[in-house]
Amino acid sequence: MITWYIVSFSLLAFYFVLILMFWIGWILIKQRTEPFKNENKTKFTILIPVRNEEELILENLNSLLSLNYPFDLFEILILNDHSADKTGEITEKFIQDNKNFPLKLVDLSTFSAINNKKDVITFGVNTAQTEWIVLTDGDCRRNSDWLKALNEFIVEHNCKMIYAPVEFSSNGAFEHIQALEFSGLVGIGGAAIRLKKPNMCSAANLAFKKEVFIEMGGYDDNNHIASGDDEYLLHKVFKMYPNEVFFLKDLRALVSTSPNSSVEQLANQRRRWVSKSTHYENRSITAILAAAYFFNLTILLNFILSIFYDNFLWLAFIQIAIKALIEGLFLFDVLLFFKRSYLILFLLIAEPFHILYVLIIGIWANLAGYNWKGRKHI
Repeated sequence: MITWYIVSFSLLAFYFVLILMFWIGWILIKQRTEPFKNENKTKFTILIPVRNEEELILENLNSLLSLNYPFDLFEILILNDHSADKTGEITEKFIQDNKNFPLKLVDLSTFSAINNKKDVITFGVNTAQTEWIVLTDGDCRRNSDWLKALNEFIVEHNCKMIYAPVEFSSNGAFEHIQALEFSGLVGIGGAAIRLKKPNMCSAANLAFKKEVFIEMGGYDDNNHIASGDDEYLLHKVFKMYPNEVFFLKDLRALVSTSPNSSVEQLANQRRRWVSKSTHYENRSITAILAAAYFFNLTILLNFILSIFYDNFLWLAFIQIAIKALIEGLFLFDVLLFFKRSYLILFLLIAEPFHILYVLIIGIWANLAGYNWKGRKHI
């Protein structure tokens, strides 16, 4: 019993220090609030891989149309990855209605070598006519000063890659809980980059130099893994240029996307995210994820043991209380940046579900595979 107490408290101490370090890393990132006075001069290619996005693609395109950046300094490639709906037709009509807008639809249905999102991105990078590539998704909206914010940061810093903020727009408790968790993941990703220990990012808002992608061989060594088009890229660029990868803490660079509308969609998304965790070249990331997994497992086991032994109940409550405390402090700081501090009210509701979700998805993702946009991945 004493041994179990030591294990439980050791994992609790580990988790507390881990989240504390992320909180410190987040605080250390300087937030940009005032525009930097300079000329727009960076040329961008915006790559948007799309597959069956007919419901949201028009909203995405309209947000691009509102970009406050010279049309001659960017191009947009909509990379249509074998969509079986009206994504291509809607995009074509938009192009016809806005003929002066630098947008091009690329139909990839005739390319037999396109088998996953990494192939789509590689095709787009090779096609791009500019020095800087910006990845985003087909269901996203962005601030009108999105490219201006990226340009200012590039002018000020010697960059090879920039991860910029992403948020879930949300309505209702189910979506608010997703938005709360996702804000935390973005905060962890940004903090880890600041601490020179990068772990996660999102291809919904990721910019990098084309020459770096080509120099490091793109996805050559991980193309067999369906997911991870963003994180593997981050890890490879950081390995080559550890001082030239940044998180841009600027709300003008914010990209918004939609949360999952059902538990099934949420499970598939999270299984996709978790499925790559056992393939990281940097095994310390996998080890940290495993330790966090076992910490959550001890909480559940302590609640189960409390059914038979009363003295385990207080141990479980101490664990979950300290977990909620350090997560709450970190999340509140992240939410202040996103100007969505009200989401912290959902933390205590989310805690028990989050523990179970971590435990279930952690195993399920590595055993059963997942479905994503009509493709089955094992």
